[in-house]
Parts: sequence; C-alpha cells; structure tokens
Amino acid sequence: MMKIPSLLPAVVSGEPMSTRLLLLADTTTPEALGSKFLAAAAAAGLANGELAVAYTSAGASFSPSMARRRGKLFYRLADRRSWEWWGFQRQLLGRIEALQPRLVLVTGILPLSPLVFEAVHRQGGRIVNYLTDDPWNPIHRRRCFLANLPRYDHIFSTKQALRQRLEAAGARSTSWLPFAYDPSQHAPPAADRSDAERYDVDVAFVGTGAAERLPWLAALADVPGLRRRIYGNSWQGLASPGWEQHRAVTGEAYARAIHNAKLVLGLLRQANGDLSTDRSYEIGAIGGCGLYKDSEEHRALLPDYPDVGFFDSPAQLRQHARAILADPSLQAQLRQRGAAALRRPEHTYAARLRTILEWERAAAPDFDPRTAIRGRP
Repeated sequence: MMKIPSLLPAVVSGEPMSTRLLLLADTTTPEALGSKFLAAAAAAGLANGELAVAYTSAGASFSPSMARRRGKLFYRLADRRSWEWWGFQRQLLGRIEALQPRLVLVTGILPLSPLVFEAVHRQGGRIVNYLTDDPWNPIHRRRCFLANLPRYDHIFSTKQALRQRLEAAGARSTSWLPFAYDPSQHAPPAADRSDAERYDVDVAFVGTGAAERLPWLAALADVPGLRRRIYGNSWQGLASPGWEQHRAVTGEAYARAIHNAKLVLGLLRQANGDLSTDRSYEIGAIGGCGLYKDSEEHRALLPDYPDVGFFDSPAQLRQHARAILADPSLQAQLRQRGAAALRRPEHTYAARLRTILEWERAAAPDFDPRTAIRGRP
C-alpha cells in the first residue's frame, strides 16, 4: 500500500493554538515559494505559533506513485492529480478543523477539493491564492483548479493582464501582487577566489528551458569571443548553439552565478503572460548586471535604468549586450542602479505577505481600522 506523506507540522515553535495563517506552499527547498514566505513571516508581523504549513504536489517527495508508470498514467487521467492527492485532502480537512485558521493562503495552481473551501468558510476563515502562473496555459491547466476559482475569497495575481480573465471565470475579487525577492537568499555573495573559474562568464541566463526563449539566445550565439552559459532544467533537446548548458543553480550557487556574470539576461515567458518575474527582482538584489526584456513592469521597477539596459527585439538584445560588455564602467553603473532600485523593503516577500495579511484584516468582521498596518511597505 502506498504511503501518503503527512502534512508538515507547524513551522514556528509549537503547534498553534489559534492559527492565524495556514500556508499551502512548498517549503522543501530554500528557493521554493513557501520557503520565501516562511523567511518573511516574522518581518510580516506573524508571531510564534501563528503559522502552520501543509502542501502536496506531483513531485516524488510528495507523491511516490509518480515514480511508477501506472502512477504517471493515473496522473494524466485524473486531471493532473496524483494518487496521493485524495489522502492529502483528508488530512487537510482534519488540519483545518483542528487549527481553525483565520486565513488559508494557497500558492499557485494547487488543486483542492471543494470540501476544503467549505471547511474553511464554515469555521469563519477565508481562503486566498497567490497565483504566480497562468492557469489557462496548457502547461499548468487543471480543470479542477479552474472550477475552484469562484470558491476563493480573493486571488492575488502576479500578472495584471490576468485579472480580467480570472473575474470572468467567476473569481470573487482579484488584485495585482507582483513577485519579490528574499533578502536572506538574494544578496551579493561573499568573495571567493574559486568563483572566477566556476562562474565568471560573459553572459548568463538562468531559467527553465522553453522553445520561445531560443530566438533571444540565438541573438548572441555567434558573437565572437563570448562565453555564454545557461543555468536551468528542461533544456535537453532544445538546441542552443554557442551556449553552455548547465543544470539549475540554487542557494548560494545561484547568487554567485548571477553576481559573477558580466551580464545576466532578464527574459520573460510570453506563454505565461509575464511582464516581470521573480528573476526581475533577484538580479538587481544580488547585484547582477541585468539586461531586461522591455516591459511596463520592468521600466517601473528600474526607473533610473538607462535604455541600453532594456531590449525589445533579438537585434536590440544583441546591440545592447555588445555595448554593455564592451564598457566595464557601464556594467558597474547597471549593477549600482539595479541594486538601488530593487533592494527596497517594498520589494520583499515580507511586504507581499504583509499585503495579504492586511487584506485578511480588512475583510474580517471584527476589522478595526485603527490597528490596520497602513502605510507600511
């Protein structure tokens, strides 16, 4: 019989007696979104004992059935839900009944049973989603998630353009809440002599493999004398001539890869409707020299950035990259301006979590505007 992973216990010391927030998010790695929210909890105003965590996914650490062929077949037939999903729902219902959370925060396209929403609302709580992807993108689409949109009390979307479609699909209310960075991870790394050999490249791109990214990378493929490197998963089978393909970097290696490259590309995913991504914040916070796809959100994030730091076509990417790489003083300027713009409290996950908690306070029946955290980043 398959073992169903148990829900994670409360992550702040002790089991909460009166839980303010139940976070349904991945916390298995430092770079996972749930881990970023956990690191931000204290700065967002959550006291010890006010936060608990639960999560499941089709990843092998949560769903052992996915290691088998029949498990993968079941996943495809069951609307991208693993065999373990049903056990998780039962455990989650018990956890909600025990903890009575005031707010349940779901991250991303996590399918839930309608019974979960009923249980949260029955005990007077609210359930919201921090949605970082487009749920209609074929890569992410789940019918059960789309059917749950009207059941959420609020959806915080990282994509402004998605709000209208979410509301047309029945979402009760939505707002734009962009990506952010985690100061505990995204900061200039300590100097290390070995970095020159391991990470010192001319141009780096960090991201998951996708065919739509190849034309941007091809713009620099034949520039002579450049060392070009990709860090990321799912690049197998995607031809990227002139670029070294390396596995994904995480933790300190991630910061070192960005900080030590002379230039880092900030590409967007058209298929996902991105105007900015988590990398948009992290490159500048780490102190990298970024060259960004031109968008309204990138321009707003980097108001003092020179035009040479943006591109709108492969030809312009090539032109601007060559200009930056030929001018060390320009590289230094881009690093300084990027860091000055991004290393701000309002761009952290503590600010994002505080916004979500403020929404809950304002929506609560006993909301007292005198105690609301207004005007804070």
